[in-house]
Parts: sequence; structure tokens; C-alpha cells
Amino acid sequence: MSRYFEIIITGRQLAALVAGVALLIAVAFGLGVAVRWLQPAAQAPHETIAAPPAAPAATPPAPVAVATAAPTPQPAPTVAPTATPAPPPVETEKPKTHVAAPAAAPRAPGRWVQVAAFAKHEQAEGVKNRVVALGFTPKQAVVEAAGSGKFRVRVGPFPDAESAGRVAARLRAEGFRGAFVVRPGE
Repeated sequence: MSRYFEIIITGRQLAALVAGVALLIAVAFGLGVAVRWLQPAAQAPHETIAAPPAAPAATPPAPVAVATAAPTPQPAPTVAPTATPAPPPVETEKPKTHVAAPAAAPRAPGRWVQVAAFAKHEQAEGVKNRVVALGFTPKQAVVEAAGSGKFRVRVGPFPDAESAGRVAARLRAEGFRGAFVVRPGE
């Protein structure tokens, strides 16, 4: 059984995340510059300066034997990477969601609370899962098709308007600002 999770980020949260990452990059850059300024000139990384080419001599110089403790490894020459074409994208199969034939109206009589309505079934299922995470059972939270191609997320049924109103208020407090009580038969 596959499980899918949905992460929902508001515009303010996304802006705060981007601002936080930019701030961290700026702080890291500033620390790097400050460390370079505080580093004494003696500890600066040594630069290798190429000696001017010697004039060609008539006879090559004789090799001189020098005793060394250990040979120093020479860095391998770097090879410029060649551009290789990226492989063509592989199409992956999307997980299939089984959409049951939803009824036009709630199956059980009573009052219902409509949480939201979406154009895509996957979005409605995501909201239904969030509602279930708040403590409602999967039988209480339903996704049903509306006549205009929308999918409604509803919670219920409730025996009276007062209990449905309390649930609608709780859902609005939990972030579902558009939750409202639906009259019987709607």
C-alpha cells in the first residue's frame, strides 16, 4: 500500500524560507571575506611564479644528484570535461488514483460541513487527508464530485446545525477558512 504525503507552504512561509537561505549565503560569504582580511600576509597561500625561460645552451647541463627524504607527488594534469549530451528524460508512470463514482449529494442524511472544493481530485484527496489528520475518521471526511467538474471535501453527517456549526468553526480555526455548514439536500 503506497502512502502519499503533501507538503503545503503558504506564500509567507515560502518568502521566509527564501529570505533565510539568502541570509545564510550572505553570512557565509561575509565570514569568508572576514577570514581572508584577518589572515596575515605570511599565512597567505603561496602562489607559484613561473621562471622565465632560460636561453638555450649549447650543451645540456649535467644532472645533479640530490638526496631527498621522500618524493613529492605531482598533481595529475587536469582534463577539461567534455560536454556529453544528457540522456533523454524517462517517462515515469504516475500513480493511479482510483476515483469511485461519487454521488451528487452526501449519502447519509443530516448536516454536512463543506471544507473546500477543487478542480483536481488529487487536491481534494490531499485536503481530505489533512482533515483526517485532525481526528476525523476517513468515513466522516468524503470527497464527492460536484456537477461543475469540481470535487468537494465534506465532513459529516451531523445530527443538527449546532454540532455542524461547531465543527465548521473548529475547521476554520485549523486553517480551512472557507468551511461552512451545508443545508440538507445541497
